[in-house]
Amino acid sequence: MTTDARLRQPAGRLSLCSVGMLLACSAQAQGPVAFDTGFLHRVDGQESVDLAIFAESDRVLPGMKSVQMLFNQQPLGVRELRFVAEQGKLDAQPCISPRLLEELEVNVKAFPKLAELDADNCTQALPLIPMGSVSYDQSRNTVTLLIPQAALVQRARGLVPEDRWDDGEVALWSSYRLSHNRTRHSAGFGPDNSESTFLSFRNGFNVGGWRLRGNASYYDNSHSRAWDWSELYAEHSVNAWRAQLRLGDTMTPGNIFNASRIRGIQLRSDEGMLPDSQRGYAPVVRGIAADSAKVTVRQAGYVIYTAFVPAGPFEFSDLYPTAGGGDLEVEVAELNGRVTRFSQPYAALPTMMREGIWQYGAALGKYRDDYYSESPWVGQATFAYGLPWGMTAYGGLSVAQNSYQAGALGLAINMKGLGALSADVTTSRSLDGQGARHRGAAARVQYAKSFPNSGTNFTLAGYRYNSEGYRSLDDTLRERNIRVDRDDRYNYQPAGYARSHEYQLSMSQNLGNRSSVSVNYYGIAYRNAPRNATYAQVAFSSSVGRVGYSLNYSLNRTPWNGRDHSVMLTLSIPLGGSHSVGYAMNRTNNRVTSHDATLSGALLDDYSLTYAVQTGVTTGSDENNGVHGFGSLGYSSPIGTANLSHAYARQSSSTNIDFSGAVYADRKGVLLGQSMGETAIVVDAPGAGNVEINSYPGVRTNSRGRALIPYAQPYRENRVSLTPPPDQQDATLEQNVQTVVPTRGAVVVAQFGTEVGRSRLFVLRNTEQGFLPFGATVFGPDGKQKGIVGPVGRVWLTGLQGKNRYTVQWGEGKQCAVMIDAGTDHAGAEEENKDLTCDPTTDI
Repeated sequence: MTTDARLRQPAGRLSLCSVGMLLACSAQAQGPVAFDTGFLHRVDGQESVDLAIFAESDRVLPGMKSVQMLFNQQPLGVRELRFVAEQGKLDAQPCISPRLLEELEVNVKAFPKLAELDADNCTQALPLIPMGSVSYDQSRNTVTLLIPQAALVQRARGLVPEDRWDDGEVALWSSYRLSHNRTRHSAGFGPDNSESTFLSFRNGFNVGGWRLRGNASYYDNSHSRAWDWSELYAEHSVNAWRAQLRLGDTMTPGNIFNASRIRGIQLRSDEGMLPDSQRGYAPVVRGIAADSAKVTVRQAGYVIYTAFVPAGPFEFSDLYPTAGGGDLEVEVAELNGRVTRFSQPYAALPTMMREGIWQYGAALGKYRDDYYSESPWVGQATFAYGLPWGMTAYGGLSVAQNSYQAGALGLAINMKGLGALSADVTTSRSLDGQGARHRGAAARVQYAKSFPNSGTNFTLAGYRYNSEGYRSLDDTLRERNIRVDRDDRYNYQPAGYARSHEYQLSMSQNLGNRSSVSVNYYGIAYRNAPRNATYAQVAFSSSVGRVGYSLNYSLNRTPWNGRDHSVMLTLSIPLGGSHSVGYAMNRTNNRVTSHDATLSGALLDDYSLTYAVQTGVTTGSDENNGVHGFGSLGYSSPIGTANLSHAYARQSSSTNIDFSGAVYADRKGVLLGQSMGETAIVVDAPGAGNVEINSYPGVRTNSRGRALIPYAQPYRENRVSLTPPPDQQDATLEQNVQTVVPTRGAVVVAQFGTEVGRSRLFVLRNTEQGFLPFGATVFGPDGKQKGIVGPVGRVWLTGLQGKNRYTVQWGEGKQCAVMIDAGTDHAGAEEENKDLTCDPTTDI
């Protein structure tokens, strides 16, 4: 039992710590609790302090109780739990038996002494689990049981049970963006002004598990205007197959074949439904423990997994993936003191899947492309499956009506210390617009390897060869739809230039603790182009104290534009808080050099108002020599986001205004918010207006206590945290954190309980005794406890509405009543305490 030491005492008086020491001494004596109140301050004439509520109200007696139960902070709902008396403890304790632990999926077999206990033993089970604990909060009637993750039966980490997935509200919404630009050029024969406006909509209607979507855009400039409905579709999850079914406009996956736009039907596996520990690739760790043991898995010296296992073979299949892989160090510490260690190297590629995990897709529909007059029926099916021994098999089929067939088959393997390697072959048969048939094949090899000791990481190295007769689906349809203006290389270079070889390399190298070098390269060799295409970038980054800097070199060469390269040096210096200053120098191959200085940051604590100012000078250019600059200001409000920017140079200037937001409507009305993503959350805290939503700049509740959180992670626990303003008077939050688990495309409600009404600090007096005694209980008009009187009669009350009668009770049958009229009380909480007289009579 503890006493709230935060209650304020007059300066120079004895603090309530004395009460805490008296309580502790009484508990140790195991006798009736008694208090010597002579040490506590009271005003002359004030009745003796009544601390009975602190001595007795928290007593927990043995027996069955209906309690709210939390297991590792996850709610289990209401459970009937037995409370038992324990020696040395004043209150009865929750019964945590081996039977209950096994029901909660604790790995009982990993602890031999625990397995030997009687299934209903209440007092000896929990101490046998390292770091296991249980607590009971009587004020909330909540039992919290904490068990280390390593002591649980191993299942996929991060798994959110399907029964917690929320399909959200029946809702209609539209997310929009409006952008207007004005540009002025002063070169040539005189000023030339132009304006353009762009408006886009993403519209949705949610009903049950169905997601209806319609995306549109409008563009208007000085020469033309156009309105386009880019996508119309309906989508529904198929949970049993871990997939999404889409009807209408869709895009085929591009992991095996080139992605294509179609209008039809598609069923595609949704990796988001998997827990984080099952996404991407990580190997299965297997071993044998001669005795009950704790197994620890490290990577680069960091612990990434730990678990208790019983004697015998063990395996872990839910390690989180890491970029590029990296050797694993496995330590088996047995209870008898024996420790064994072994290493398990691995590397990963994008095509690799975990053992036993499927990834698939099937689509059928009409090909969609605005440039082509021909829209044949297209069908595609792809698959990937994680095999044992670190292998993944993948492949697929792709066909187009009367013109194209292709098949692909590949295998990826984790070669442990040698890295990861994948190889696949795709064959095609196509018919061009002149009736000529083409047959060919494409072969691809990819490799990845991490060298932890040297800091080298080959993220991806790849090579692809296309034979002369090989065509992709897009290549075939371009050849069948060549138009008169075939010299327009921007539109027709893929059909005119046939690829023969493709190269790809991405790697990084750490240099000490602060520096790194990275290389990215992509090259294409054509059969009939004037030159090959190359893109390369080399970057070095490091820091000196708080100053970060980087040096970048880039090379870009295309078959039609020749060769461009540039060198850039950047510096970044934090100024404290959210502000920073930067410098950039860029020099291109045509000897054009620019120097720029930038100042940026946030002007408000919640980052809702941001700014950026840049100025610089350019030399070596015939048109753009001289000073140039840029400035922007962005504001995120509860109803949308606005950005204003202006750029200028010697012969031109440009001003842009951009506003985005969303309109959302459900059974409770219309709500305005920031531009929405695929999945969103609505906060509903009735009556709690102007409450800040943490981690979402500018998002606050409106006067009704509602707010739109514009984005959320589907199939994951999304934590919503609220911070009410210090002067919040109209409603009190009963809790400020909620967790929701939306399905893909859902808009779910995070419901917060509130006590509507004002909050005030009062000083209660009695006409006979002066201040009411410390520890007296205040009851509301509904008979529920509303507060406890503190020192010198102070009490904090919430939920005050209108004029109501409150009753105060203390001692043996003593009470008084006071009338509080919240409707005429306009004082803020920061003002002086309001004195009220509590009438000892029962009739006011």
